[in-house]
Amino acid sequence: MREYTVAIARFREAPRLINKLMASETRFRLTAYVFCFAAYYERHGPHGGVTYTQLLELCARREELSPRLLKTTLTLLKLAGFIKTLRHPSDRRSKSYHPTPRMVDFVKSWMPHAVNALDAVQPDMRRAQMLAEDPDFIRRFAAAAGHEHATGIPLIDRMPEFTCFFGKREGAIPVVLAVMLSDINGTPLPSRARIAKRFGLSKTQVSNMIAEGSRLGFFATDETGAPRATTYLRDSYGRFISIELAFYARHMRPA
Repeated sequence: MREYTVAIARFREAPRLINKLMASETRFRLTAYVFCFAAYYERHGPHGGVTYTQLLELCARREELSPRLLKTTLTLLKLAGFIKTLRHPSDRRSKSYHPTPRMVDFVKSWMPHAVNALDAVQPDMRRAQMLAEDPDFIRRFAAAAGHEHATGIPLIDRMPEFTCFFGKREGAIPVVLAVMLSDINGTPLPSRARIAKRFGLSKTQVSNMIAEGSRLGFFATDETGAPRATTYLRDSYGRFISIELAFYARHMRPA
């Protein structure tokens, strides 16, 4: 778990605009939806890409994103250079969103963390080798994951008590990662200012997440107000990582 947590934390150190996408699991999840659904529809649809209506219907069905937040996130993705829009060839009023090479590179930078963690527990699958040698590995994974996102129970719904904080509060993920790394390594927690600087947050955001996490029982604070992981956080975080890796394992398969 330590290596995977270290990898996730490093991955979330990014330029401020991209960090804005990753500081909220809701926005980050929508980024994954765009990539996965575009891959799915490239294989199973007539034109590829994913439309605003398709994204809105999925988010509305799950009560994940309001239309306003969906539009804001799509704007951030365009500003980050992660998506481009294409007009429908027979209906110029209709457009779809497609991942750019920059988004593909972003996904490629994340994939080794998942395959290395899975190879540690399932070495015979050789997923790192598949990632390196199979040019269709990422697209195949994305298409399969997109189908499950559309039809299955979202990961975030499997642990509502944990993910209502970890997954839906902007800035909660970096704070949890910092606290868990401190707990796993047995080292002092960095200052709130250092956590904020590392993950592109404000010091106020970090303080607010510590206060909220403490109220929910995920953190215990000492006399100086520094948080530490509770048993509840350790158990919840460990289970969440297990569910996440199981999802990846189902869809990171040979052709």
